[in-house]
Amino acid sequence: MKKYITILFISIFALTTACKKDEPTPETDQEEVGSASITFTEVAGEAHGDHYHYTEIENPEVEKIEFTGSQMLPPVGAHTHLEVGKSYRFNVTIKDFAGRETQQSFVEKDDHHFAFILNIPENHAFVTYSDKRNDGTKVKVGVQGYITVLKASSTFTTRYIMRHLNPKVKETIDPKKDWNNTNFTSFTGANDLDLKFDLHFTEDGHGH
Repeated sequence: MKKYITILFISIFALTTACKKDEPTPETDQEEVGSASITFTEVAGEAHGDHYHYTEIENPEVEKIEFTGSQMLPPVGAHTHLEVGKSYRFNVTIKDFAGRETQQSFVEKDDHHFAFILNIPENHAFVTYSDKRNDGTKVKVGVQGYITVLKASSTFTTRYIMRHLNPKVKETIDPKKDWNNTNFTSFTGANDLDLKFDLHFTEDGHGH
């Protein structure tokens, strides 16, 4: 009898261990992040059918949002203005408590990562991702990308979520359609990063 109980216990332990291995482990626990920032750098954007071609410009407008503290919050009252008709390259930077950048780890493991950018009003912006692994391979993660502002808006709170996806889930994501999918939890996994900040799309001359 003791033999059967021992075998049963071992079987249950093995099953529990296997289940835990299937659960996603966040690449960077938000509680261990020292700081984060999102930088918007103005670029030239030229429409080509259903997409844009982007090129760097001299003396670009630059807007930077910094997140600190245990809650990873921006400064009180901080909000960012982006101008209608302009395009911006956005870069997400994540540092550990030693000040070392860690965001490239998401890109190198692109089959398990995808960023969702929520609450941008519908049809007010065109967004695309443009990440590259260290070997130059182009991937869609959302650490770097571009945003072209199409319409003015009142100030709204944006949520940037870096999702750590379960195996094979990334294959079900369409980067062109799902970057702002509010049902992002349907893509099973865990959140590596969850940042909230205020954006305001303005007409020319109606900035800060």
